[in-house]
Amino acid sequence: MSTENKLLVEDFFKALSEGDPEYMDYYTDETILWTAGDNAIGGTRTKAEIKEFADGVLSTFPNGIKFNIVSMTAEDDRVAVEVRGEAMHASGKEYNNQYHFLIKVKDQKILELREYMDTQLAAKVLLGEQ
Repeated sequence: MSTENKLLVEDFFKALSEGDPEYMDYYTDETILWTAGDNAIGGTRTKAEIKEFADGVLSTFPNGIKFNIVSMTAEDDRVAVEVRGEAMHASGKEYNNQYHFLIKVKDQKILELREYMDTQLAAKVLLGEQ
């Protein structure tokens, strides 16, 4: 199960990196995404909210975001993955964030995704905050 879950997560980040709109197929209808941070980036989102939010964010990166997996550990129904993102924002600002995701898998789909990142960098680049 752990190996299958790791492959699922690898495929998910590959789809995101390639800008494949089918990345939403990796989620269940009950998926919850939680992002750390006390700003417009952070919070809890349902599958429908994920699509709307992600489409808005991804549209600001003309060449997409490349998600490079640094390390991954899987146990039972959970996969912990460290990721480095590389992108150029439409504003011309580099957006090279570092992430840690804790992903809970059910029936070869992502049931829960917990995202930890530099939310200060995200707010500066995505929201224009200082």
